[in-house]
Amino acid sequence: VGHPELCSRPCLYFVMGSCDNGESCEFCHMAHTKRPAHLDKRHRELLRSMSPWEWATLVLPILQKKIEALDGSLETQAMLIDIASSFGTALGSVTLAAPQPAHVDL
Repeated sequence: VGHPELCSRPCLYFVMGSCDNGESCEFCHMAHTKRPAHLDKRHRELLRSMSPWEWATLVLPILQKKIEALDGSLETQAMLIDIASSFGTALGSVTLAAPQPAHVDL
């Protein structure tokens, strides 16, 4: 379910034909076209240093676009709006009561 957008990383052993874990393997045994981009150490440290509000303001709009592309159901969109409201943000905008996050150049 959700392959390849939502599955775990591909199993390198399966690709080589030598995964001994079978069904209990925590990695994906389906074909992947490319490896997903990863944040470098500097960007990971920057995300760790952000407050939950800053992190949500950065991540939620990206998550909204991905959800709309995968599943445009009203139920899924309602869940995303609930998550955003728990952080005091509105999708596509920021509430006036929340502090402005520092500019993050990823």
